[in-house]
Amino acid sequence: MIPLSGSQIEVWVAAFIWPFIRILAMLSTAPVFDNRSVSRRLRVGLAALIAMLMMPLLPAPPTLTQAQALPVLLQQILIGVSMGFSMRLVFAAFEMAGDLLGLSMGLAFSQFIDPVRGGQSPLLGSFLGVLASLVFLAMDGHLLVIAAAVQSFQLIPVSGNLSVINPQNIASAGSIMFMLSLQIALPVLTAILICNIVLGILARAAPQLNIMSIGFSITITAGLWVLWVSLPYFIAGIDGAIGRLLSISVLNTSS
Repeated sequence: MIPLSGSQIEVWVAAFIWPFIRILAMLSTAPVFDNRSVSRRLRVGLAALIAMLMMPLLPAPPTLTQAQALPVLLQQILIGVSMGFSMRLVFAAFEMAGDLLGLSMGLAFSQFIDPVRGGQSPLLGSFLGVLASLVFLAMDGHLLVIAAAVQSFQLIPVSGNLSVINPQNIASAGSIMFMLSLQIALPVLTAILICNIVLGILARAAPQLNIMSIGFSITITAGLWVLWVSLPYFIAGIDGAIGRLLSISVLNTSS
């Protein structure tokens, strides 16, 4: 029989509980994993499995008192939520671009009941969001999330230091989201602008034409066609955006 002391059990529990909390916080905010269709039990079980597999790869956790446990708990939650939030911004950029395109193309009224969100969702925004999720899974983004969790323990070990969030990096990540959404929507917006200019010229050259009746269908057709042509280039955009957000990171690794 192998003798076990209380200190050994505490070390084993600490080596499991701190990675488990950080991973669970990250899975609760990371794209795909935070979907309402993914049950809470599945997220908790997946976080526990990943934490147990990561235990041999991580350094031994420090010995903490009861007073030091609360700051460490807050640190793990902040780090996990920040990592998931940084990757969530990529999906938010695609949804924002879809909403902008729907408004420009005249499809802002086209909405459907989304059972996942529990309300009405814009058609193009939901379509681009689903597309981003499929590309994320196709490029093994779920494995990238797990790899980022393992690397985070090397960059920011368990120490209880609460100054792990860099507000400037959060602002930089937000600026990347707006820039990415504009880059996605720019080809379609350019095509719609050209269509509006041509329709304006036709309205001046031939006032007898009913531009209002034909302009709506022409704008939607041109916008959907340019969107369909631009879809293959979205894969490189998602891959590059996730890499940039993870390289910038919302975590203050200098601490």
